[in-house]
Amino acid sequence: MRLLRQIRSPRLVGATAAAAAAVLAGALMAVVLPTAAHAAPGAGTYTIVNAGNGLCLDLPGSSTAAGVQADLQNCGGTTNQNWTLASAASGYTISSAVGGSTLCLGIADASTSAGKAVQQQACTGAPDQEWTLNAGSGTYQLVNVNSTKCMNASGSGTSAGTPVVQNSCDSAATKAWTLNPAGGTTTPPSSSPSSSPSSTPPQPGEPSVPGTCTTLTAQLAKPSGGTFTAAQEASPPDTARIQAALTGCSGTGKAVELAAGSAGAAFLAAPLTIDAGEVLLVDTGVTLYASRNPADYQVAGQPKCGTLGASDGTTLGTATGCTPFLSVRGDNSGIMGTRGGSGSQGLIDGRGNQDMLGTTTTWWALAESAHSKTTTQQENPKLITVFGASNVTMYHISLTNSPMFNVLLDKGSGFTAWGVRIDNPDTARNTDGFDPDSAGNVLITDSFINTGDDGIAVKSDAGGPAADITVRNTSFWGIHGLSVGSQTEGGIQNVTFTGNYIHGGTDIHGNTASSNNGVRVKSDSSFGGTVSGVSFVNTCETGVKHLILIDPQYLSGNGSSVPSFADITVNGLRSVSSSSGSSTLDGYDAAHPLGLTLENVQLDATKVVAQYANIKMYNSNIAPAGTGVTVTSFSGSGSVPSCSSFPAWPGL
Repeated sequence: MRLLRQIRSPRLVGATAAAAAAVLAGALMAVVLPTAAHAAPGAGTYTIVNAGNGLCLDLPGSSTAAGVQADLQNCGGTTNQNWTLASAASGYTISSAVGGSTLCLGIADASTSAGKAVQQQACTGAPDQEWTLNAGSGTYQLVNVNSTKCMNASGSGTSAGTPVVQNSCDSAATKAWTLNPAGGTTTPPSSSPSSSPSSTPPQPGEPSVPGTCTTLTAQLAKPSGGTFTAAQEASPPDTARIQAALTGCSGTGKAVELAAGSAGAAFLAAPLTIDAGEVLLVDTGVTLYASRNPADYQVAGQPKCGTLGASDGTTLGTATGCTPFLSVRGDNSGIMGTRGGSGSQGLIDGRGNQDMLGTTTTWWALAESAHSKTTTQQENPKLITVFGASNVTMYHISLTNSPMFNVLLDKGSGFTAWGVRIDNPDTARNTDGFDPDSAGNVLITDSFINTGDDGIAVKSDAGGPAADITVRNTSFWGIHGLSVGSQTEGGIQNVTFTGNYIHGGTDIHGNTASSNNGVRVKSDSSFGGTVSGVSFVNTCETGVKHLILIDPQYLSGNGSSVPSFADITVNGLRSVSSSSGSSTLDGYDAAHPLGLTLENVQLDATKVVAQYANIKMYNSNIAPAGTGVTVTSFSGSGSVPSCSSFPAWPGL
């Protein structure tokens, strides 16, 4: 989904320049071996524990094959979590105790780009297989000699199974590690990292529902026709008591629980705000319904909510006149559901399919009426917006019928969505699933998303980058794309999509997809920027038309912000049931070519068009060619995913 951007003030431009300078300074930071005053561990065997999440560096499956990416798992004292440091020319090699000294940790393709996999390779003595240890306070950064980048949890993830990558070195906790002697077989370090229990964070994993602060019981029955009484619709009766309960529980970290009552299992509310240390918890079988009254969402001084507002191509565009239904404005907060024995979850219904109060037009119809107009935009509310808050969790909650975007992350750092289900039909325009916009440290996992637009759209404003984002083990239906863009002004870096399933062709309701795309990177010169370190790993597609779509001229941009897609990787992609499918691999122009790696790609529709692209290929069955296209073979590793079955929609 495209958002039209605001004209940037000098203050924002200055802030952007300062941020860029800080990033550059970090990238150019000298990385040296620790001094004698804080010496590095000696050669020997260690468990290597991530300081940001307490997980151990792990070799999946105790594999002895080259090309296996390291990950993080709960520490178990197993051999595949023991790593041997051996002295090398510029630091150390790091080898798993499973594979012995013939296999070393290096960087995929010896890349110097952020987001590239830390993987097991045949030892060659190459610089990308050597690591220096940059000492902190009882911890060490593991710095690759070739790239000068730090070993990190992908997306700064905190969950078991998080892949390990390289990223620019900074003070992030997930880029620091403790090295604990394994089984007494090592030469003790001359200045040992602390290994006391108090220095190790609790073992992370799947989120959990917190204790209850206040329970509210439903006073309404679910409406059979989708609407409540006229009086209830005009003044949603649950707004004040839910908001008062949230405010009363502020800072506790506990939940305001919406529970079924003797009268029914429905709550009806106008917009609500979730502040710091507050969790809104919707029980299974219970539905929280959003107001249909545009006046309840009105933002003072902005275009009238529930109408078509003017757009001249320079404004932020969509829905500046409407506040979201749920505004998350405080750190350490959440929106959660409980899951019943049948798998059902608590439900939030935005009622985009219902007529706005006092009209004969739905929110979705209003959005569609703006579709062909270049001077108007729908003023519709988003279902959930996180406004710069950190450490926000969405867990086992279902969302349906959003009037516009389902979940927008407006900056902020630290967001986890686990077990979230989203259902909007393909006919509901601009109902993106998740939009991380200039946000960082994001994990979206184990979720199911059926939308009328992008399933995921990672974006960035000129005010800041989107970075360290992981989307994994998630299934998508009827989507416009598993997307990066279209706004990329602030830069997008270190984004990993891994183990995802894309069901194209139709949505779960049988609607034909209006824009049927698989993996997708898009932008244009009105709001372009640098996209690097983006990886699509082990993706399965079925019924998709545009299998790989990389488009730096997504719209007819007329600005000077030229998109640069510098470092995109598709590693492990199989498509099935896509007889009319094709791929587009474009750079912007000869001065801004696409940098693309295709590894282990097997498409059942091999038509491809390309221009201005430098493409590296291994074990892939398409043949890109075109103006300004160069194709280079390289010796890769791994294999194409089997994609023998696709997950079924679990219901709400």
